[in-house]
Amino acid sequence: MVKKYFKAIRVNNLVLLSLLFWGLMLHNYSEDFSFKVDHLLLFVSVIITTASGYLINNYYDLNSDQINNKNIKDLSKTFYRNCYLLHLLSSLLILFISDLSPGWLNLVVITHVLVFLYSLKLQHLPIIGNLVVAFLCSVVLVIPYLLSGRFWELENFNLSENLNQIFIIFCFLLTMKREIVKDMEDIQGDLKTGSYTLPIVIGQKFSKVLLGILVLISIGFLSICVSESIQNIQNIFFFLTMISLLVTFLYKTYQSFEKSDFKTLSDLLKINFLAAGIWLYILL
Repeated sequence: MVKKYFKAIRVNNLVLLSLLFWGLMLHNYSEDFSFKVDHLLLFVSVIITTASGYLINNYYDLNSDQINNKNIKDLSKTFYRNCYLLHLLSSLLILFISDLSPGWLNLVVITHVLVFLYSLKLQHLPIIGNLVVAFLCSVVLVIPYLLSGRFWELENFNLSENLNQIFIIFCFLLTMKREIVKDMEDIQGDLKTGSYTLPIVIGQKFSKVLLGILVLISIGFLSICVSESIQNIQNIFFFLTMISLLVTFLYKTYQSFEKSDFKTLSDLLKINFLAAGIWLYILL
């Protein structure tokens, strides 16, 4: 049962998110901003909130997941509902016992509302559901920056000077691509359950065109960052790795027609996330 629970909360995705979160936290720590237990409590609350999103999504997607062969055997709606409520209460309780500003509690509550609305309705709408997930991913990565007491500033695209902001933008674009790929992978179940995801509305062919456009935007964004960043070995390694993975993804996209092909595309984007997270620690 424990193994099935970890599968239900997408533990691999949580590990990737944790890798990026703490990588950015370590880069923000300085003489004026050091580790506090409250930082750990906020992180745990955020991770539990993310896990709750997967659980409530599984609750509402049970029929669709059965059609797409993604259903986890022996896990019922009752299990997902009870686990979701437990995660919801736990994420809020952790913040209550911390000394963090009430603003962080408000952020987590708003996140829970968005996650619930996404699972209930927004995921079935074209683009809107994809944008919500990409936005929520970006919110997690902006937390290290906000904790350090700074507000959003992006005067240039120098990786050394604006690491946090560049990662937020890049991960937003990666998440958008992954959400569209996931919709393409799940199209059969979504069709039979009345969803209106992007591949259903505009077709897989035009969805792949949109994916290609997003890849080119990502490569263009990284190219601007290359031109404005210091050309040291660490930065060159980062940009070459990210752009190479994106080019590979673009090539694979136009060769993808089957469900297994879209699973490969999703895995490629996870590798992109993983490589970006590992680079943060190499840079330290």
